[in-house]
Amino acid sequence: MTTPPHLTDVPQRFLGIPVPDEIRRQWHTWGAAAWRRSRHMDTNNLFPPDQRYTVRAPAAMCPRHRESWLGYRNMNFDPVSGNRWPGHPGSPFIPVGRNLARVSEERRCEWDEKASAQMRLIEEICLSGRSPQCDRPSPAGESSPV
Repeated sequence: MTTPPHLTDVPQRFLGIPVPDEIRRQWHTWGAAAWRRSRHMDTNNLFPPDQRYTVRAPAAMCPRHRESWLGYRNMNFDPVSGNRWPGHPGSPFIPVGRNLARVSEERRCEWDEKASAQMRLIEEICLSGRSPQCDRPSPAGESSPV
């Protein structure tokens, strides 16, 4: 299988730490994303880079849920407006503290965490097989609800 150009190869080391074989095998999953985030936290980086772009959508996900999943993946924090999640224009930018750069990073991380949570929820709903929004054929022997 050819790796798409936007996906990186799995490194041998990440932030100076050898990547365990188990993490290397699941590099493009939420488990590995959590491991990478914890490596940033170990270096006292309280505002780690967003990891949701390194996670691949499950192959079994239906096209409709995949589209929603990609929509949340591509939903980004706007550092100019500073709007809180979900970023509608009425969100007030009321900084708490004097450091606006820190407030902006806190809000970016908030966006990253909430968008990632929505992506995982969409995966769970779709892969459960009980979602009426799925647009893939029902498994053999099951009738679709009318």
